[in-house]
Amino acid sequence: MKRTFTLALSLVLMSVMALGQNPEPFFSSKPGRVLVYENLDADGNLISVNADSLAVMTGDFEEGQATVVSTIINQGDSSRFRSKVLMKFDRGEVIMDMAALMEEAMQMGMEQSLDAMGGEDAESQAAMNEILDRTTVTGECRGIPAELSVGMELPDYEIEIKVMFITSKMGCRDRKVIGRESVTTPAGTFDCYVVEETMTAKAMMVNEKTRQVTWYARGIGLVRQQTFDKKKLTGTTVLTSIR
Repeated sequence: MKRTFTLALSLVLMSVMALGQNPEPFFSSKPGRVLVYENLDADGNLISVNADSLAVMTGDFEEGQATVVSTIINQGDSSRFRSKVLMKFDRGEVIMDMAALMEEAMQMGMEQSLDAMGGEDAESQAAMNEILDRTTVTGECRGIPAELSVGMELPDYEIEIKVMFITSKMGCRDRKVIGRESVTTPAGTFDCYVVEETMTAKAMMVNEKTRQVTWYARGIGLVRQQTFDKKKLTGTTVLTSIR
């Protein structure tokens, strides 16, 4: 009996230790913390600034979700846009709800177009509502799992957008963890995993493909990201402050 009790106790302690040793996800889950990013063009010129902060989180990283408020300030005209990004957690994987984000962005874009043309009348509003009613976004973005190792291949994904009779697709493939590096930015020094992936976009006669290299840190998420057209750098996003 004593031996059985000791064995059971040992198993419980091992389970607790295993839970305590689960790696921290690649996500900033501290309420009130703001991550500030600068988006630069190929020559290093500032295009816009992003400020992301956690608004609401329910559940946990095993099975939960969070709402991140993202504010974008354009450098050229100082215009400001704010959106709510829904994040989902599945056994430590951080997944952006791209469908909900794109639907919100499309609605915002249409409303801004109507405002610019002075089309705030009932007829214009009805036309916009009809387009939105006939718009569907299917598919789900795959994220970064908590368990990462160099050489690991991550799942591909694709999102399809139908607006009236026009269909476009966005995808991500050839996703692989290519390294682990210490990265220093104006926000500090971070131990990062480096993920390389190919982004695709198809819409009518347009067929684009770009390559992205992203540095992720635990407890933060994205630290730096570079986008390439073939081998040519076209843009960089970098974490500049945490407040």
